[in-house]
Amino acid sequence: MSTVAVPNEQLLEEVREVNLGYLVLAQHMIRADKAQAMYRLGISEEVAAVIDPLCTAQLMKIAGANQLSCRFRFDDDMVWNLLTNHSKSRATGTGAVAGLHANIVMAGQIADVGN
Repeated sequence: MSTVAVPNEQLLEEVREVNLGYLVLAQHMIRADKAQAMYRLGISEEVAAVIDPLCTAQLMKIAGANQLSCRFRFDDDMVWNLLTNHSKSRATGTGAVAGLHANIVMAGQIADVGN
């Protein structure tokens, strides 16, 4: 497996695109159902309150940062294993249980962050 070097400017443009997409989606979700958005995005009420009123120019400015504005919500091996083995276990009927278990673990992680 070979790796292809991607120019730095292209990577930064991709980061900006991801940031803008994430921020627009987050704002849309927050405006539609704040509680559900907070749960699905793994964000606090304070972060939701900051994102909600942003205008397009502010979203573009934040998106233009050279760092991702979103991150993986979990760094737990158990959650990754539950999610990645989900499709493998469908044949045995345990896929749905693994997916549910992953959601429960991630929900608990969100609750821990809020405290």
